[in-house]
Amino acid sequence: RDWRSVDTLLAQKSGSLSPRELSLAANALWFRGKWAESLELLQKTAPHWPESVKPYGTLMIILGLERTGRKDEAKKAAARFLPAASPDVAYYVAYALYRLTAQEDTEARKKYLQRMYSLAENTAQQSTALTLLLGLPGDKTAYALNLLGIHPRNSAALKVLESLPKPWKTDVNFAVGYAAYLRGQHGKAVPLLKAVPLASRNGRKARYYRAFSLYSLKKYGEALELWSYLARKGTSYAESSIRRISILAGRAQKDRALRVLREVAASREGAIKARALYSLSTHASGKEKRELEEKVIALIPDSAFTTRILYNRGWDRWNSGDIKGAVQIWEKSIASGMDGNWRPRVLYWLAKGYGRLKLQEKRAAALEKIRKNHPLSIYAFLSGGDKLSIVPDVPRHLVQDSPSDLERWGFITYARWNLLARGDAKSLFRAARLAEWSGDHLAAYSAMGRMAGEITRGTSFFRKGMEFLYPRPFLEEVKKAAERFKVEENLVWAIMRQESAFNPNATSWVGAAGLMQLMPSTARSEAKALKMKDYNIYNAGQNIVLGTAHIARLLKSFGNVEQSVAAYNGGGGSARRWLAGRKDVPLDEWIESVRFEETNDYVRKVMANLHIYRALYGTSGSGGTVPAAPGEVPGDDLESSADGPDPEDEDNEAPLLLDDGGK
Repeated sequence: RDWRSVDTLLAQKSGSLSPRELSLAANALWFRGKWAESLELLQKTAPHWPESVKPYGTLMIILGLERTGRKDEAKKAAARFLPAASPDVAYYVAYALYRLTAQEDTEARKKYLQRMYSLAENTAQQSTALTLLLGLPGDKTAYALNLLGIHPRNSAALKVLESLPKPWKTDVNFAVGYAAYLRGQHGKAVPLLKAVPLASRNGRKARYYRAFSLYSLKKYGEALELWSYLARKGTSYAESSIRRISILAGRAQKDRALRVLREVAASREGAIKARALYSLSTHASGKEKRELEEKVIALIPDSAFTTRILYNRGWDRWNSGDIKGAVQIWEKSIASGMDGNWRPRVLYWLAKGYGRLKLQEKRAAALEKIRKNHPLSIYAFLSGGDKLSIVPDVPRHLVQDSPSDLERWGFITYARWNLLARGDAKSLFRAARLAEWSGDHLAAYSAMGRMAGEITRGTSFFRKGMEFLYPRPFLEEVKKAAERFKVEENLVWAIMRQESAFNPNATSWVGAAGLMQLMPSTARSEAKALKMKDYNIYNAGQNIVLGTAHIARLLKSFGNVEQSVAAYNGGGGSARRWLAGRKDVPLDEWIESVRFEETNDYVRKVMANLHIYRALYGTSGSGGTVPAAPGEVPGDDLESSADGPDPEDEDNEAPLLLDDGGK
């Protein structure tokens, strides 16, 4: 990207440069927006392009003609090229034809946009085509519905649907009702979702979220009735509804809710039956609780339910002082089929148990398993040992021996397209390198995410791959916000990575939005405090300011990173409730006393992100360290800092604010 030297070569030696060198120069000019100069060189080198380069070079010539005002030529070239263009190129050719067609020729413009939509290879391309179709006259209902299927709160699409004469069709009622639910307009959502017949395509989903809106309106009996039907009938939304009924039992309608759970447990089979039995066990005690848990274990022994039951039994022993009994139960649980999220957690507590029992060899073996098999988990950092091993060299099997023709002739963006389409590890890594070269760090992160297992395997990690997986996008915005609110920059990226995977347009099913997944009410509160009268929650810079202000407020309130992160996910009130009466308990034990999984999982991942960011980039900014836990037991030298608690009830059931997979 030494453009000055490229310009010098062109000025001094253009007559002696090869066609390939001139093509490289053309692309260098293109990167800087020098369309006319680039177009001249592209046209000059076109006869010499290899076959693999021609489609992409032709597209660039069309775009160059358009950008230099030669629109008639561009349109003719695009129309000739479209029938033979491959789908990845044809999408952009159709897009160009839409732009180059006169506005009054509505039918032709619509035809090209519909062609774009049919050629779209991802939701971003679909969204572009649909958004443009909404701008044309005529019936836009189908376009609006399709766009809301991708972005359920899209204002332009909702405006189209809400302008339709009533009565609305089923799909319209659902789309507008679901958007109202996501926006927290529960009074509006209920009648709209009620108008969606159960037998329709979105019937069960409408019933499920209507129950949520009723719950938010404190109409608990009506919400229970809707969730009960879904729990008793069919499969979609059955387990989720059981989960909600269990939470509702801890708030209101307890007798009715538990009766429904017993009916479901008696009438359903398999995972749905196990879900109901497990939910019942969280409301039981003594012998009844044990019997319900044993039924779950017998029904699905390798499930997360069984893992959680055994883990909690061990934790009960631990709290009673029976360290040996806790260890025995955890040893049994880890011998069963256990997923990767649970295994390092159980190994961590086994290691602590072995330490207290003076079983040093077993303790060392458990710690070694964590560091070897789960080196990027929070438990690897909590377990002490060597600093995360970052090596500079790229693994040989990921190095591409020679660049493709597209690269050699300078068409970097299109080379990346082809590499992503191949999808093997070597191609994906090369695509990430090209994205980085182009300044597109989000594309590099996306490409590397498809081969994360390849990068995170082993005990040493090569720096470039880790920097792709743990990038620092929106660098200036984060630096400014972190400095303004005195928050460590790494913490902002650690949260952002977990919340939105750096997607500024991310929207959760509960309505959290943007890079840092702010709920509308939280954004309003922070904006009011900052005197931001006008803001857009999807604007990257503004979202970062609001999110950083929020985590800064929590850090000031709690004085501890882990608890602040827990409050960011589960709410400040919940975090304070978990702290009540537990200030002298070691931080890692305090976390385990809060038995929700969603926020525990969230904080584990955010804190692991934070440790990795620090290992890669060093500590920057001024917000919260990770303090050692107080009150360590003599002889137990595992470093102890926190994971994270979870919102809502203290009954091991998921919080109502979060979906089954977390936010």
